[in-house]
Amino acid sequence: MKYLIIGSGPAGIFGAEAIRRRDAESTVTMVSPEDTIAYSPVIITYWIGGKVPQRGLYFRDSSWADQNRIELKLGQQAISLQTRLQKLTLESGEEISYDRLLIASGSSPVSLPIFGVTLKGVHSIRRVGDAEAILAEIANLHQAIIIGGGFVGLKVADHLKERGIDVMILEKETRLVPRIFDGKASLFLVDKLGRENIRVETGVEVEEILGKAGRVCGVRMKDGRIHPGQMVIQSVGVRPNINFLAGSGIAVEKGVPVNTRMETNITGIYAAGDVTLTLDSITGEKVNNATWPAASRQGTVAGMNMAGGNISCPHNLSLNAFSLCGVPVMTAGNPSETNGQALMEEGPGFYRKILLQEGKLTGFILIGEVSQAGILLSLMKKREIVSGAALLQKPFSGRKYLPPGYGYQHGSLFLRSKWERS
Repeated sequence: MKYLIIGSGPAGIFGAEAIRRRDAESTVTMVSPEDTIAYSPVIITYWIGGKVPQRGLYFRDSSWADQNRIELKLGQQAISLQTRLQKLTLESGEEISYDRLLIASGSSPVSLPIFGVTLKGVHSIRRVGDAEAILAEIANLHQAIIIGGGFVGLKVADHLKERGIDVMILEKETRLVPRIFDGKASLFLVDKLGRENIRVETGVEVEEILGKAGRVCGVRMKDGRIHPGQMVIQSVGVRPNINFLAGSGIAVEKGVPVNTRMETNITGIYAAGDVTLTLDSITGEKVNNATWPAASRQGTVAGMNMAGGNISCPHNLSLNAFSLCGVPVMTAGNPSETNGQALMEEGPGFYRKILLQEGKLTGFILIGEVSQAGILLSLMKKREIVSGAALLQKPFSGRKYLPPGYGYQHGSLFLRSKWERS
């Protein structure tokens, strides 16, 4: 059997390891446009902030490929796929044949369609090279502008502020992390960021990135105001890497739809990670669950099935955990939905919300106090009828109870496991 994996992130790495657990003899080839493998995008902002060394980015060491007998083709961009001939064509012209294929090509940062995005000092933050470029400019940086108030934008703003840099966050929507947070959660964090001297504006739009002598010097807003800055970081979302699938016969929407076995519409071809569209286990809708836990879980399921297994991917729901200015935050499910019964509790230093539909827990937001996160997550997965009021009224124990695999270090919330070092 010839296995081919496109992508060297968590979905690809876990897929390869799952294959090897079932098939120790067949060939496994991994193709990646990057020059390095097995690094965690989740940790990149911590590296920028000086929280972890560069070696802490990598969840597999340099001997991994040899130990698992994986043939690596790095710095090689996939440009087309011929599914009838079972061949992948690389930018170099090389063709690779396969019997089973895993598409784990990940995603790329979205760049705003505005003037000035090509100026020096304008960055995205997704890959090791992005972080290296940002770190190279920090010594002479006084003011940074973050366009986008999602999780990544908030984290990089926090870390840059810790380095003594004046930071402003500009979010087009009326609240931070609009896909996850409700208005109260957003206001809570805007207030916290403000007290840490990180300025936040929501409901605003950048019209142009301004430059001088080829380098960014600020941004012009649609209302005419100008904000100065020597660096602009775009954090406005990601887009699945699917261009090379055009004409392949693989069904493509806003990603690659898969079934619960992570198989595409073509037998023997699987997909996992940021590139996929999976069914949300709560809403039943197709979603792009672009998180580390989802990528590692999906890669494992795909790899096992490619090598003859028959397992499904359980509990496909959104899960996010991070720390912002020392405040722990956890969200899961679909807590920003307006349908259903929303129960909220807030006080000095904390905000909690749970959302129930027909008595079943479908989402939660925990800020400042995450002691019940593990319990709530378990209830969401079990889909049992629960009493939301009883959950919120339960006194805080003061004990930080987190789901398995999560912990604290350097004052920040980390996803912990045998494959992630910090």
